[in-house]
Amino acid sequence: MSTPPPMDCTIGNLRYCEARDHMPKSPIMELFLERFKAAAAEGAAVELKLRVLAGKVPGLEKYAHQKQLEDIEGELGKHFGAALSAEEKETLRLCRQLRNKVLHSDFYAMREKLKELGQQPGRVGVTKIDFPVPTVAEFARKMEAVKAGTEGTVITDTSSTEAGGIYGWLFEVGGAGDFERACDAFKKSQAIVDRLAGV
Repeated sequence: MSTPPPMDCTIGNLRYCEARDHMPKSPIMELFLERFKAAAAEGAAVELKLRVLAGKVPGLEKYAHQKQLEDIEGELGKHFGAALSAEEKETLRLCRQLRNKVLHSDFYAMREKLKELGQQPGRVGVTKIDFPVPTVAEFARKMEAVKAGTEGTVITDTSSTEAGGIYGWLFEVGGAGDFERACDAFKKSQAIVDRLAGV
């Protein structure tokens, strides 16, 4: 059985080419993968710093290798007590949860955690379109229907990453600057941990 020819589509200066036998080159991945990786790295750095801090505190060393970061965070909170404000404890808790959402690519939930952290997520307005017949004519028809508001689902109107699709949510949060917002939240959390390391 022969492989169907690749589908080639150009939109403005973005080109999408899908070959049926390998991972497609995606302009969305090209645009947002580095931003995602930066957010994931900052989130991982929070975890590392919390674990290193636990490993340096007498009596808490055993928590440095706990499977659940929540346990480490709780014990550090007890140990440092008055050195941590309620807001800082909440920031550490929410950043741990935010890190999980980023690492698991649950972008809808990631955005909800950003809101809890006082960040106002941006909005791009990505629209998910079912595209069962991949022809240029069908693409043009669908785009006109999207412009008219009669076709597609606005990603931010969905209630989960699954409902909006991982690709659509990646485009939405990447384009809205939410990965940068996550980096800022993680850096704030790291600053709290760094301060505790000096106590």
